[in-house]
Amino acid sequence: MADITYRQVHKEIEQYISLLNGHAFTTSKIDREFNYASREAKRYRWQVLNEYVKAGKLKRMGVDRFRQIDQELVEIEWQKADVMNIVNVQWPMELEKYIKTYRQSICVIAGTPGSGKTAFLEHFVVKNMYNPMGVWLFNNDMSDEEIKERMDNTGIPIPVPPPFHTKDRDCNFADVIQPNGINVIDYLDLNSELYLIGEEIEAIYRKLEDGIARIGIQKKPGQAIGLGGIFSWKRAKLYMSLDQVKEGAELYHKLTIVKARGRTDPKVNPNGMEWKFKLIGGIKFWVKEMG
Repeated sequence: MADITYRQVHKEIEQYISLLNGHAFTTSKIDREFNYASREAKRYRWQVLNEYVKAGKLKRMGVDRFRQIDQELVEIEWQKADVMNIVNVQWPMELEKYIKTYRQSICVIAGTPGSGKTAFLEHFVVKNMYNPMGVWLFNNDMSDEEIKERMDNTGIPIPVPPPFHTKDRDCNFADVIQPNGINVIDYLDLNSELYLIGEEIEAIYRKLEDGIARIGIQKKPGQAIGLGGIFSWKRAKLYMSLDQVKEGAELYHKLTIVKARGRTDPKVNPNGMEWKFKLIGGIKFWVKEMG
């Protein structure tokens, strides 16, 4: 009977690991998945996991956290690549003059509350609404009325129905990402589990094929990097920071390009470039200064 129980646990864990695609898991997840409540079942579960670790199939990442070791290597045929195979998108304040958008790329826009993050992302959607790739806006904290008011204030005529998709979503974005579309997430919020921001961005990246994702996250005033720190930075080919700044009695918004892997003009380095602007009607951009 004990042998059967062990074989059963071994088979279930083997099947479970085969479906993870390299993602990390915990023993508690396995216990819930297979209802391992008895002391005997958990003992066999530990035995199987330890055997996988010793065999070099799993890596222990903590007391009860593991990930699958993936030693498969895919040859990159970079000499066949078309350097002109980029995604032609338009940005607020004509940022496309300075930054190039690669396919299967992540852009993170980190902003303090009230810095214009939502305005920036929604204006990006409107400017690209006729892109043949299709545009999907995933919203998690604005009502229908708020979205309509913002969109109406762009000054850009939007047909009825709009030529882009607006979806209500607040978690597990990778499940609904359009692999070959333009995905705009306003915004990614994982509460106090900040390290999970990196895992979610990684999952989104793995879902992309020729498509792209623009992801808004929150950040603290005075910091260039958003919540999640380096976890939100790793996968981004483009990382931008939004703040509110005061000059005398005037209050402005400021956009900073923190990290840009693609340059429209190889002679112009966009890293560190800043734009000071005001928002008209909550979504139109009036640039005061750039440099």
